[in-house]
Amino acid sequence: MQLKLTQLKRGDTLVEVVFAIAVFALVSVLALNIMSSGLRTAEAAMEVAQTRSEIDAQAESLRFIHNAFTLERELVVSKQQYRNLWLKLSSDTTATATPGMANNPDQLPDLNVNTCDEIYNGGDKSIFKSSLVAFIMNTREIDPQDLSLTGSPIDLDRIVVSTKNNRNLFTAASVYPRVIYSNKVANTNSGNNSDEQLYETNTYRYVAAAEGIYIIAVRDKTLNASTINSTPEFYDFHIRACWTGPNQSAPTTIGTIIRLYNPEIVENAQ
Repeated sequence: MQLKLTQLKRGDTLVEVVFAIAVFALVSVLALNIMSSGLRTAEAAMEVAQTRSEIDAQAESLRFIHNAFTLERELVVSKQQYRNLWLKLSSDTTATATPGMANNPDQLPDLNVNTCDEIYNGGDKSIFKSSLVAFIMNTREIDPQDLSLTGSPIDLDRIVVSTKNNRNLFTAASVYPRVIYSNKVANTNSGNNSDEQLYETNTYRYVAAAEGIYIIAVRDKTLNASTINSTPEFYDFHIRACWTGPNQSAPTTIGTIIRLYNPEIVENAQ
């Protein structure tokens, strides 16, 4: 009887131990893979949310300037705080103006890119094409209490930051599309900003970089070559963003269009 009990108390075989380790390793790998996938999904969702927030800020600044100028048209010109800003946004259709806009959506760079670098390398899909001028809005400089908005073009260039005068500020996104602010005017003659310029605080009011985000305006597309100098009925502002998310080979692109009607046309229609 004692012999039988001893025979029943044998240990695990080597095959059983190896099988148990293999099962444990498989479960561990699957669990880590699921956790990693969840983290990538969460990070991608956060980047999309941050990009949407930046796009919304740009869109709201355009709407605010348009609405403010529309309401101010009853005042004398010297009292119209946002007149110069709106005229700058709706200026001439050539790249010699700032910001400069397209005459037709077909002139816009293709948003379907293999890499976001194509937007900045000067090729056919680049925002640096000679016929266009892209720009970004410095939302921290649009202050209703700042009466200097009625002043010189230099002040306006700090608000409407364009590729015409600040080409080096427009770069591919290092993390996700965003506008980085500085406490000093960026060096427009240099290709890079210093680390000091890229420190962000709420008090910094100068655009140090526009990473992965830009705006290009398009006039009323119903205008043809014979009526190019006529007053357009509306302006379409194409706000676009491009970046490469975590562990992604293909870039992520987001775009929205803000249509703002010409106050002169609306006023005459009434």
